[in-house]
Amino acid sequence: DWMLGNDFLDEVRHGFDLIVAADVLVYFGDIQKLLTNLSKLSSDTAFLIFSCERIEEENAPASGWKLQISGRYAHSKSYVVEAAKNAGYNLVGYELIVPRMEKGEEVKGHMFQFVFGEINSNDE
Repeated sequence: DWMLGNDFLDEVRHGFDLIVAADVLVYFGDIQKLLTNLSKLSSDTAFLIFSCERIEEENAPASGWKLQISGRYAHSKSYVVEAAKNAGYNLVGYELIVPRMEKGEEVKGHMFQFVFGEINSNDE
């Protein structure tokens, strides 16, 4: 077995209930493959929460993401939601955030909260 041992491997086989990535996706342009791989690690009702830098829809290239002068990537909301949907996640929460200050200026960001699989609309 792998270096982390059997307990870790058993957990991965059953899927994680929560995956969190704060200020990590800024190092990825196209996040589709990453989200697809995370979906393979998700339990049937897993939550995926992450932040990334934000590019406004009207400033985004057709890809939905752009390499910034800072060397980090920014993503449009529509691109992130579509990529997550393609990986089997559904948006359940969204916030505009300031993930950090850079050279005295606020960095535009957003935080996404997704659930894996179908959303049960019968919950009352």
